[in-house]
Order: sequence, then structure tokens, then C-alpha cells
Amino acid sequence: MTFLRHRLLPGLMATVLAASAMPALAQSAPTNLGTFKAWTAWQGKDDYGKICFISAAPDSSEPTQVNGKPINRDPPHFLVIHRDKAPAINPDGSAAKDAKGNPVFRKVRNEVQTLIGYPMQPTSSSFTHSADIDGKSWPMKSIPDDPSTAIKDDEAAWLASMDDEAGFVAALKKGTKLVVHGTSIRGTKTTDTYSLAGVTAAMDAIDKACP
Repeated sequence: MTFLRHRLLPGLMATVLAASAMPALAQSAPTNLGTFKAWTAWQGKDDYGKICFISAAPDSSEPTQVNGKPINRDPPHFLVIHRDKAPAINPDGSAAKDAKGNPVFRKVRNEVQTLIGYPMQPTSSSFTHSADIDGKSWPMKSIPDDPSTAIKDDEAAWLASMDDEAGFVAALKKGTKLVVHGTSIRGTKTTDTYSLAGVTAAMDAIDKACP
């Protein structure tokens, strides 16, 4: 089934990564709405309009080496995204269209996404990645890369079911620890552990900026 999701634009994520390493650079777009312990709230724009999101880097990532060699991996992040406008998705995962064949758009809230930092193994009916909050697990899906675009789709994963997003975010707000389990296209299994300190305040900030 087609799994239609949208990565953050490279420019938005570049600012997040730069701000993580050097907070003074956070004056570039997107706008930093505030850092709340482990989580930062942001407001910017994507291809369709206004976008707000929270992001965090993991406290720890394992393993750091395979067969004695360092893992070649970009910095991972976890995000929850509000979009004022995004292509609507049919129940079967395909892009929704009106009677004239034009795309249908909708408002998106609580889109859950992880940027894993390496090409992920594509999911199937028998294989998924996962995100665990205090021991409760949600499956996450990844998709093959589209070589026609500059965005590395295969380095991201989303909750397997959009119906789980609201409940997952509610659990984030009540939880203490988030653990993301991913598998690379080469079969390397990784574990990223995030603190959930400050996630509720960060969500409140984007809820106000993108109501």
C-alpha cells in the first residue's frame, strides 16, 4: 500500500540540527518558539504553508560501532508536526482527489515522525520499526527512497497508523522515556532513547502557534 507522508524540508531540518549543536544559530528560519528541557518548539513553512513542530535529539544511541567500525549515521531526531495544509490521504493510503482529479488538502495535527540518520529497511506486512513509551510499543513504517527528489525519504519513519497519532501524543505527554528501535537497510539494529522532559510544554507551544 502507498504510504503518503511528507518529510520536513531540508532547510527546516538543517536549522534544527544547527541549533542543536549551536543554539545561537536558531535565529534562522524556522522560528524557535522555545526550548523546554529536552524538547524545542519550532514554527516555519513547508511546500504547502505554515508548519509547527517539536523536536528532540536522543540522550543515547546504540550501538555506536559495528565490527569495530563507527556507524556512519546523521544525528537522529524525533518530531511531532502540525501542518496547516497537506495532501489528504485515502483509507488505503493513496492520495485523495476530488471529482476533477485535483488533490484534496487537509489540516494535519500530531503527525509523528522520526529522522533516523541512515537508510532504513522498508517496512512490510511482516516487518516494522517501533517507538516505545514507557514500555508500550507503537509500530512505525518507513518507505523506499524516491531518487527523483533531494529528500531522503528512506531515512524517516512514521507511525504505521495515523489513527494512533493522537493517542501516541497523549502518551508522550504522560510518559518519561521514549525508545525508538530502527533497522538499517544493511540490517543494523539501533536503539535511540529520548527523555520526555519538557515535551508537554513544547506541544503546548505549537498548539498555540498552529491552532
